[in-house]
Amino acid sequence: MPRIQLSDTVPFEPAQMFDLVLDVRRYPEFLPWCTKTRVFNEEERQFVAELTISFRGMRESFQTVDRFVPSRKVEVKLRSGPFQHLENEWVFTPTAQGTRVDFFIDFKFKSRLMNVTLGPLFAQVSKQMLEAFRNRAFVLYGQTLIAPP
Repeated sequence: MPRIQLSDTVPFEPAQMFDLVLDVRRYPEFLPWCTKTRVFNEEERQFVAELTISFRGMRESFQTVDRFVPSRKVEVKLRSGPFQHLENEWVFTPTAQGTRVDFFIDFKFKSRLMNVTLGPLFAQVSKQMLEAFRNRAFVLYGQTLIAPP
């Protein structure tokens, strides 16, 4: 199963980046391949999310259980969908420059054809996703909110 790890440092507070990642309902506004979302079964530190993704002529929906530690981490595990296995994690670490955002994803599609055709593209898609969150943070929070030392 491919495991992709990406990191970025952004000039925002961990709580801001956490809130951005947790706001699944707004994903269609800034993730180009995410066309629809739904959140349900909300509890104190977890919820179920359903995302519909359109990519290269394919349209798929999947559900995840999203567990979180406020301002620090979001863990996502597959509940149902076209994946045999899907886990991802966001970790937000304060730095002198703002927040280090670490993103991990580990997946395998149920379909061999999807593994062969889409699997290799996931590294590129993951980079685009991290960049979309970075860009969204600048749109929502401005150029910089971290006071210089």
